[in-house]
Amino acid sequence: MTTTLLIAYLRSSNDRAGVKEHLAAAAEKSKAARAEFDRAAYVKVVDLASGAQQELVQAYLLAQPSPAHEGRAIWNHSGTGAYDGDWDRTAKELAAAGFNMILPNMLWGGRAHYASDVLPRSDTFEKFGDQITQCLAAAKKYGLEVHVWKVNFNLSGAPPEFIRKIHQERRNQVSVDGQSHDWLCPSHPENFALELASMLEVARKYPIDGLHFDYIRYPDRDKCYCDGCRNRFESETNQQVKNWPVDCYSGDLRERYAQWRCDQITRLVKAVHDEAKPIRLGLKISAAVFSSYPSCRESVAQDWPEWIKAGYLDFVCPVDYTQSDLDFIGLVRNQQKLIEGRIPIYPGIGQFRLSPDRTVGQIHQARELGADGFTIFDLDRGSAASAVPAIGAGAGKQKAEPPHRASSF
Repeated sequence: MTTTLLIAYLRSSNDRAGVKEHLAAAAEKSKAARAEFDRAAYVKVVDLASGAQQELVQAYLLAQPSPAHEGRAIWNHSGTGAYDGDWDRTAKELAAAGFNMILPNMLWGGRAHYASDVLPRSDTFEKFGDQITQCLAAAKKYGLEVHVWKVNFNLSGAPPEFIRKIHQERRNQVSVDGQSHDWLCPSHPENFALELASMLEVARKYPIDGLHFDYIRYPDRDKCYCDGCRNRFESETNQQVKNWPVDCYSGDLRERYAQWRCDQITRLVKAVHDEAKPIRLGLKISAAVFSSYPSCRESVAQDWPEWIKAGYLDFVCPVDYTQSDLDFIGLVRNQQKLIEGRIPIYPGIGQFRLSPDRTVGQIHQARELGADGFTIFDLDRGSAASAVPAIGAGAGKQKAEPPHRASSF
């Protein structure tokens, strides 16, 4: 961040006077710091230099432009907003900071924060009530879109009896070395039906704007190698596996099995797209996806560019969490090439790893690269008091409409 850059921003700033005031204050404090340095008053130097930096930060935040058409989304991992039991306060603060979309995590592989008839109802639901209902009421009041986020396949936080049932029915994932894991096996027909039913239930019961996939993948390359996967792979490919699981993990069938794993994930994305859209007119389907491609095809069986080419997604949020602006730029550039303008991209920015001004800096980089918006991780009390108002100071100062473009496929 430099004074020269800030001065250049003044031409398009929505608050030129405020920016100039902070720049002037920074210059005064810098001058005073130099004077104290000459007097060897080093404690005062540090205080004044820190004050000058904060003035520059405020100038930088205020000087950011605020486009009229942009997706400004934020993930909320808790599913309860920034303040447990107070969605109204959360929505009000997000709207004031210029956000227009919230992606709240309302369901997992084995729990739901709402009145589900498909998944076990969570402790959060029992304590705070139906979180989708509360979120929607507040979001509508303050003009925010709600795209309900599901963590797919992962059984974290599910009731122990539910997890035991999954294991007893051999519906959980098994690693290449035979170890059981608390994830639903994507190829198991009952798991596929459960994942689909849970997402369709949300679309039927609630007037949401969209459904958002997350963990729409395997946990890593070492899974799943359960007996059911072997049987289904052999049946669907007409290929007998002589040495299971080695042939599929590292032998002659490795590439074919890798594609088969991708197919198990893609079929759920397709099914939700095909069946949820007719339920609710205008419903948008989106996904949080791995930042690096094509490596994620083999590592976690997530072939997200193919979902876009097939028309299954309306926008995408690559998880680009990095403290390096150069790495962030490289990731977004590659993602833009993969998407080829078919749908909007809202790069995921990991504010939990960044200072508020660097979070805004990556928003600036995304805009410079032609992204259609951004997605911030994560909304909690801390970010509500830091990153959210920092974005609202300039980058989100003017209201914006999300530039969703429905797929033509």
